[in-house]
Amino acid sequence: MRATGRWRVRDSDGRWGLGLAALAAVAIPFAVIAALDPRIGLLRPRPADDAVQRSGPGAVQAPASRPVEMPARLSDRVSAPSPAPLPAPLPAPLPDQPPGEARPPAPERPCPVCAAPAITDAPLLIRGTLPDAEIQIPDVSAERAAQRERLIGWTAHPDRVPGSAATIDLIGLVFTAPRADGTGYRPLAIDLAGAPDRAVVVMTEQPVTLALTTLPPDRAGALGVESTAAFGLADGRPGLLAGFRALPYGAAEVAPVLDPLRFGPKISGPETLREFCAALRLWAVQFGLPPGRTRYTLIENPTRIALAGEAVQTDGTARGRVAGRRLARLCRV
Repeated sequence: MRATGRWRVRDSDGRWGLGLAALAAVAIPFAVIAALDPRIGLLRPRPADDAVQRSGPGAVQAPASRPVEMPARLSDRVSAPSPAPLPAPLPAPLPDQPPGEARPPAPERPCPVCAAPAITDAPLLIRGTLPDAEIQIPDVSAERAAQRERLIGWTAHPDRVPGSAATIDLIGLVFTAPRADGTGYRPLAIDLAGAPDRAVVVMTEQPVTLALTTLPPDRAGALGVESTAAFGLADGRPGLLAGFRALPYGAAEVAPVLDPLRFGPKISGPETLREFCAALRLWAVQFGLPPGRTRYTLIENPTRIALAGEAVQTDGTARGRVAGRRLARLCRV
């Protein structure tokens, strides 16, 4: 039955089309349920072995789908309660113990399988734990104490030093040549026989052994020492020293050895000059003289120094001298 160029699926009364539409409306929901129900498995993913592969060049294998996990049942999610633990049986009573009382617990034995602490032979690290930042040296405190006591025994009574000299010569020692092997302290001979009215204060930064010649030979308080290093006397006698300040023997501070060209604050700095001038005033008070009666001389690599009046004779190299009012103005005293 064809009319106006198209087919019509119905009878002459128009009831076939309505019956097919009703059948489709009932069948479609069942088809959807059957397709989506995992128990039927129409759309269940197939394993990779069952995947259809295309033959020929350029064929692409379909990736295996991840299996769908079924939700756990409610009965699987709820865990069954665990049974209550049984009480531990009481230990049997001792023969001489009443039946109602329990045996005391046995003492704990050491664990035979517990790991013992590891024992290492690594040396102890002491970096950053030293008490100070000074260069580490052997302990010579006993030697220094003995040297100091010996020098104190050769120091004159403080009442004998003032007035023993009319002028003070501060002599700075600079050593640039290496010391000969096996000689120990550097030897330095000082001759004051030609200047009985002058006293000498030696300023040094290296260990020296001083030999002093005076006139009269038993002159008291003719030599003073200002040193950052240890020193000794070749022919020590009581009353020889007017005093000393040395760092190895317990002095809190010592004046630096200065070149007269570095006296200015712009070159040596005000702190260095202040320390030197403080030492100058200290020794002037020790000898009972005004600071203007002092003189400073710098000598390089000497082994012998002799004073004859105001002249200074030496086998070293004289580097400069400052004295009198100029030195007093420099220190503003």
